Amino acid sequence: MLDPRTHHPEWLDDQVRSGRIKCWATEEAAIIAEIKTYPTGARELHGLAAVGDMMVIVGELIPQAEKWGRKMECDFASIASREGWARVLAPFGYAVHQVTIRKEL
Repeated sequence: MLDPRTHHPEWLDDQVRSGRIKCWATEEAAIIAEIKTYPTGARELHGLAAVGDMMVIVGELIPQAEKWGRKMECDFASIASREGWARVLAPFGYAVHQVTIRKEL
């Protein structure tokens, strides 16, 4: 999930309660996403985290999130996660757009 050094569980709960972050869940898995709006007006459905059964995430939850994103007039979707998800989601039209490189200080 989210790095506990950068996101407290209380913050996440507040974001979901307020509607700033949307959650899709089953007994086996959950994902969370937000909508980012850019200065041009472009809207991005941005996946923040996923936990649980990968087949449920890929087969059920991501399609639900994408459907909601289209309803919310998002222009594209992105997922912030580990590199392995790029391989898993390639058959569904996702491709690497940017890479984040981080160093612990």
